[in-house]
Amino acid sequence: MQFVVCQFCGATNYVDKSRAVFHYQVRPTVDEAEARAALNRWMAGNATVKDLDRKAKVDSVSFQYFPMWLVRAERAGAERVLLKPAAALSISELAKLDIPAADLVPFDAHVSGTIISPTVPYETVQQWLLDDQNLQPEMIREAALVHVPIYLAKYTFGGKSYTSLIDAATSRVFANIYPAKWEVPYLGIGWAAFIAFFVLSIMALVTSVSFFILGTLVLAVVFFVLATAVSARV
Repeated sequence: MQFVVCQFCGATNYVDKSRAVFHYQVRPTVDEAEARAALNRWMAGNATVKDLDRKAKVDSVSFQYFPMWLVRAERAGAERVLLKPAAALSISELAKLDIPAADLVPFDAHVSGTIISPTVPYETVQQWLLDDQNLQPEMIREAALVHVPIYLAKYTFGGKSYTSLIDAATSRVFANIYPAKWEVPYLGIGWAAFIAFFVLSIMALVTSVSFFILGTLVLAVVFFVLATAVSARV
């Protein structure tokens, strides 16, 4: 709303969003059981080491509202939406969170869960945007402090402790450091397959077509078996 009417005197006021800082929260739709299930699916995915979902021990899962600065700016006629943490954050991936405008509701200080207080002032965010994005203050059309609901999950694997965040609105998992899948064997198989098929293509120039077809089938079977063996172990 660009114009609001005072309920006491009836005066009409114009709301300049570029100079007002709003305070919202995102309504959670994921409970703890669903958050643990999302974490387990992420652990069983392709980005993590094999069997992380079975071998890792989840130590704790806690619910909290984390503050983020949401800024809508306009440059060259195009709108940009940026998120910046409003408090100390160990997992910077949370800045990639997508917050649709329809999910924002007025902040309620009486919601259940831990509410993290913001420690980064808006003036600091403006300076960040100026330094990193070259966004001048006059380009900002709207700014809001948004408390996003997240589950903070701590788990151990291989004697080391890790932390992941689960978005309590979308079940998306965020993590900076985690037991990642070792990519060297896959890269090795890829390069070996490239070299082998390249050599086979060169040999096909001086050999028969049947030799080329047979060689292709043999190499395909060999590298398929190698890839299956590596994926079963890594």
